[in-house]
Amino acid sequence: MRRSLTLCLLVPAALLAACASGPAPRVTRMGDGVYKSPSAQDAEAYCRNFGAPMRFLDPKTARAPQGEVTYRCD
Repeated sequence: MRRSLTLCLLVPAALLAACASGPAPRVTRMGDGVYKSPSAQDAEAYCRNFGAPMRFLDPKTARAPQGEVTYRCD
């Protein structure tokens, strides 16, 4: 009985903690370490999760692009 009570209390607490941490960045894996996100902010947030520096793969833009971006987390 004690184990089921503990489980009933821990599972909702874990779900609540996951929801309270905020939404996950929107990322599509393109393969070979390349990712695509709808904005530069989503890309930066995704790479920040791992503490990895980010590199945009579109050489035409000198600064952070405004629309959909492809990048690597090095």
